[in-house]
This record gives sequence, C-alpha cells and structure tokens, in this order.
Amino acid sequence: MSQPHPALSPRQRFLQERQRRQNVTFAVTIVVMLVLALLSALILTGIVPVPFGNSFSKAEKFATSGKVPCPPEEILPVDPASVKVQVLNTTSRQGIASEATEMLTAAGFAPAEPGNYSTEYAGTVEIDTGIAGVVDAYTVARFFPNSKVILTDATDKSVTVLLGTLYDGALNADEIQQILNSTDALIAPAQCLPLSDDDLERIANGGHSGAQSGQSGQSGETPESGASSTVDVAPVPDESNTPSALGHATQEQDVDGQ
Repeated sequence: MSQPHPALSPRQRFLQERQRRQNVTFAVTIVVMLVLALLSALILTGIVPVPFGNSFSKAEKFATSGKVPCPPEEILPVDPASVKVQVLNTTSRQGIASEATEMLTAAGFAPAEPGNYSTEYAGTVEIDTGIAGVVDAYTVARFFPNSKVILTDATDKSVTVLLGTLYDGALNADEIQQILNSTDALIAPAQCLPLSDDDLERIANGGHSGAQSGQSGQSGETPESGASSTVDVAPVPDESNTPSALGHATQEQDVDGQ
C-alpha cells in the first residue's frame, strides 16, 4: 500500500506555487521570443511587409553609375545604324574584338574600329554607357548573350563593349537574323535597378534633359526656317564612357589581329 503524501507546510506550498508561476513565465517568454524571431526573419526576407514605417523601408532605389539599369518598360530596340558603339578586347585572345565588330556590322551597326583594353574583364561581356545610351546599350546587348549593361557617368549615347575571359565568340548569320526579325521589346535583367523619372525623361528627349529640350523647342528653328543642323556620326566613343572612366587603365588602340 502506498504511503499517503505528507501535508505541505504553508512555506512549502508558497515555494511550490512560486516555482509554478516561474515555469509559466519562462515558457511564455520563450514562445514570444520565438514568434518575434520568426516574424523578423519573414520581414527581412520580404515575405511579410513591415507594419510601420513602410514608406521608409520600401524606398525605391534607382540605377546609378556602376549599377545595372533597367531599360524603359515596353521599349523597342533602336535602329542599329543609329548606335555609336565600339568593341574592346580585354583578354589575351587574338581577333575576338574584330570578329565581334564584324558581327555588329552584319547586324546593321556602324561600329568604330575595334580595340584592346589593358585591364582584363573576368566576366562574359560588359556593355558600358551613360543614361542617354541605355536603350542603345540594350539594343547592342541582344547580340551578346549573358552580357551585362553597366551605367557610367558618360553624358553622350556612345556604347562600349568589353569582351571578357568568358566570351565564347560571335553569333552566326542565322542567329543574327533571328534577333533582327524579333519584334519583342527590350528585356530587363532580373537584378537591374529602375531609372528615375528624370532619367526616363532624358531618354525620351533623346538624351537631353527636360530643360534643354524645352529651350531647344522655344528657339523657333525648324527645318522649314532654313536652320541647318549637324549630326555627329564619328564612331569614336567619348572617353568618359570607356572603362577608364570607371577606374581602369587607359584604352589602347587595337592590336587585336584584325
């Protein structure tokens, strides 16, 4: 037969009740901490929106120099003949800049003479341009699979193509024609940053700011008034748009085995 439990003294009952309350408090605290940790993880990963300060936490970031810009939405490629482009070979492989230049020529571009670049690019193809040349750069990028458009501080529309160590050669004639036959809009890469409204306006104005566009519109000069205009079609890109503007060594002229 089991022995009956001895009656607890008032002090023992007090200590037992205090222990029970402490156990409940600790359990609740642990559960709350786990819930907060899970909620924090969901907010940091973007699965759950921030319940307060939402405008600050979701402040939109725009493309700046050195970043990958998104092309304007639903915009079509430009006429290849209007693009000011030059191809530079950053590797020790001979002839690839000349081959890429010939490919662009076959696609309707009028590229500058190919060149070499003293600093090697470890990727596939980097395409450098300023705000005004973003659409032109993405038009060129269609002919260089796995290429990456990088924004520079250049103020003109010139485009510089850097062939890197992973570049595997020019497209063939059928691939070129397939791209030229496409009527699709330019595709934005997954990790690109949007352009600001001012930058989009500048692109819409042909590379000029809204103020400059307004001034030219007020000048009153039209083709009918006899005012002449000069279009610079020189194929050599502005030095500010070459990779030297991004901190690389200076450009060398082509010894690419043309």
